[in-house]
This record gives sequence, structure tokens and C-alpha cells, in this order.
Amino acid sequence: MDMLALKKAREKQSSSHSILIYGDSGCGKTRLAATAALIPAIERIVYLDLENGHDTILSMGLPDSALAKIQLFRICDTRKDPHAMSTMLKMFSAREDVVLCEEHGRINCLACSKANAPTQAFNLNRMNHNELVVIDTGSQLADCGVNALLKGQPEDAILQIQEWGTITNWLKNILQVVQLGKNTNFVVLTHTLYNEEYSGTGPNKTLIRTKTYPLMGTKNFSTRVGKYFGTIVNLEVRNKKHVGGSSTTYALNTQTKSRLGIKVESAAEITMTEILVKGGIIK
Repeated sequence: MDMLALKKAREKQSSSHSILIYGDSGCGKTRLAATAALIPAIERIVYLDLENGHDTILSMGLPDSALAKIQLFRICDTRKDPHAMSTMLKMFSAREDVVLCEEHGRINCLACSKANAPTQAFNLNRMNHNELVVIDTGSQLADCGVNALLKGQPEDAILQIQEWGTITNWLKNILQVVQLGKNTNFVVLTHTLYNEEYSGTGPNKTLIRTKTYPLMGTKNFSTRVGKYFGTIVNLEVRNKKHVGGSSTTYALNTQTKSRLGIKVESAAEITMTEILVKGGIIK
């Protein structure tokens, strides 16, 4: 297909897009993602909740029609009972339905099976362009990988260098599916890595600058994770206001970009309409 033919095809139906939204706790990541439910063309949002972000959604005052669009999958774990990473890997690789219990977000949950408790199915291959998958959050997903590798070990146990490589590979397996966006659109929320750069050593050590990146796994992987996304939005609280940007010129030393030319910093209010609709992702 030549580029002109691709342009004409996209005028009829945009291709799916991957969006990364990052910032400190309380900067409005979850609220921003949930505003997608207010877009009439959005049919369903599959919300993969790894850290109880649904509490924020329930307190937003969204109308019932918007809340009904959000299908919540709670997939939380601990070091004593880690299952979130293996569950997510299965959900993003399986061709068939992946069935999880509603209470624990676990595949083949023995307790819920015995109690005949409610379950729900996830299948990326059945999703369409007018739907959305949200992962809340990427940084917590990496922590779930730590839980998986340290299961049964003392509380003060830490990962070896090669084990961080395993977590990075797990994250890549999921993010490559996000990057491809074969069937639907993806939004990944995550926290902020502040990468401080110094000159000199000892008493002559001086801070040169601090660069801001989306946090996901190791520092090295975090500085490169942006390549899996078409649009990167940074959110922050400044002068008692929630602000953010997505263009490459938004803020010095802050990683933002949009292959679609989306500039949320120009909007009177940052919502998913600015990204999905005005960005041409959802028609």
C-alpha cells in the first residue's frame, strides 16, 4: 500500500493508537483516562486495575451511562500471593477467552470456582477500534513482576540484576501488543521517574538538570519505554491546577510526544476528547 492509499484509508477509519499518560500520584491520570467514557463513540472501556484506581472513578461523578461502559478487572496481588504478572501476560498473549474471577482477578480461581462466584472474560481479539484498554498502572505492573520473582522469600529480599532482566522482558511482551494496537486502542497510566544528572564527584558534585520520564521497571527501561507509544502525555499539579502537555516542545527535559500532533496543553481542559476525538483516533 502506498502512502496516499493509506491516507485515504485513514480518512474513513483511523488506525488504533497507543497512549501513555504519566505523572506523580494525585496529578489526575486516572480521572483523565476515565473521561473517555463520556465520548459517545466509545463503546466500552476495559479497565485493568492493578492498584485500586476504580475508587477515583467512582468519586468523579460520572453519569450512569458512562460508568456502564467501563468494565473493571481488578488484578491486585501481594508478594505472598502474586498472580497479576502471569495473569496479564496470559491476557495479552492468548487467542481465546481468558476467564477471571471478579473478586480476585485470578485465572482458574479455586475458591471462586467452588463458590460459583461471578467471572468475566477478556479477549483482545474480540475488541474493536471504538473500544479502549486501560492499564492502571505500568509502574505497579513492574512491581507485580517483583512480587512474582520474590514469592516465598524474606521481606527484605531484593532482586538480582538478571532478575530485573526477566521483568523487563515481561513488560516488553505486554507493551509490544500495546504498540501494535492490532484490534483496539490502549492507554497506559504510570508514575514519574526523575532522572538527575550530575557533573563532578565528591564535594564538587553538582546537579546539572533533572529529566522526567515515565516510570516502568528499571531506570534504563523507563528512559526507553516511550518508544512503544504514539502519544505520551505528562500531567502535573502546578500553581494548584492540574496541567499537562503532549507535544515535543511542551516542557524542557520532560518526555512528551505525539505522532498525531496532539497538543493537550492548548486545551482549556484536558480530557480524553482532546486526545481521542480531536486527535482523530476515534471518529
